[in-house]
Amino acid sequence: MVKKKVLRIIAIIFLIIGLIHGLISYSLAFFFTWLLIGLWIIFILRIFENIKHHREFNSPHNTAFFVVLPLFIGIFYSIWGSFTGLLGESLISGVYFSFWSLIFAFPFVMYGLYSLYRCFKKYNIIYFGKKSVKARTLGYILSFSVLIFIIAYWITFYNFTLLDLNLLLLFIAIVLILIVFGFTSTGSSIPTLTRDYIADRTRRINNLTTPSTQRQRVRTTRTTNTSPSTRTTTHTTRSRTQSSRTTPTSHKQTARTRTTNTSRTTRVKPTSKVRDLNKYKPKASYLTVDDFKCIFCFNLPKLPGDRGRGIVVCPNCRYPAHADEFKDWMRTSNLCSRCSAVIPSGFRRNPRMISVKNYLIVYRHFLKKKR
Repeated sequence: MVKKKVLRIIAIIFLIIGLIHGLISYSLAFFFTWLLIGLWIIFILRIFENIKHHREFNSPHNTAFFVVLPLFIGIFYSIWGSFTGLLGESLISGVYFSFWSLIFAFPFVMYGLYSLYRCFKKYNIIYFGKKSVKARTLGYILSFSVLIFIIAYWITFYNFTLLDLNLLLLFIAIVLILIVFGFTSTGSSIPTLTRDYIADRTRRINNLTTPSTQRQRVRTTRTTNTSPSTRTTTHTTRSRTQSSRTTPTSHKQTARTRTTNTSRTTRVKPTSKVRDLNKYKPKASYLTVDDFKCIFCFNLPKLPGDRGRGIVVCPNCRYPAHADEFKDWMRTSNLCSRCSAVIPSGFRRNPRMISVKNYLIVYRHFLKKKR
């Protein structure tokens, strides 16, 4: 992890270089150029840091950091190439494309286009912190915003600068992405995951893991049928002579057996809501709070904020995920987002869910056990 001290040192070094070069050459452009180079290096380090972090959890790059920022950084550094005095000489006649554009702008332009393509073909949602936006909607907004900005820039600086090759390629590529992947193709259809649906699925799973009162009633009726009192009563119904010969003591015995049977049924201890806690224990040598966080949003399940969402546990590594985020991930991949194991097709269609309330019992049990 890149420490903040290292980033501050890089920013201070390039700030000093910019001040010295700007004062010597009496140029404000050189000062801002060196400052932008330092910021460019800092941003590159942050990109590799975030990629490593997402790779550790095997998570997709469907965040604003990877989708929105690279595109606008590529546009900004392309435009600044026309005003900088450092590496700003154009390499091609008729259009502007310099070493500055090649080094500092072109990689971000290409990465931004690839992220825009994934908004239409791969991602379902894009995260802005804890909030999320539909990927196709963001793709349309981002595409039209960039196109309008480029057209406005060309109209404004038509007589002052050459036609920027990076912006021209970006304009053509966005138009092609909109036509091929935006307007003519449809994204993958995702079923609506309502709270009622998730709550119903959670109740079904809890009924499978917890013996219901009906099963207890069936068991108690079976025990009463096998008791001696019921045998005597069924035997007396078969023969009228034996039923007429029953004594008051036999009635007392049957009454006693009935009372003992009812007392046995009331003494049945209620089982816990989660029968086997080890089924939900993450596979880790030493468990911490992070092992019980959602593998997509990295947040710990909580109440009442996550009420009705449900938790899905990977059948291989047993790490948790919110049910709605797990469904979204399964639309684009059949592998676990953390352990990369293949999720069975039956589990993908009908994932086994546990309520947030029960999962809080699970992780508190194991963390308390570790203490």
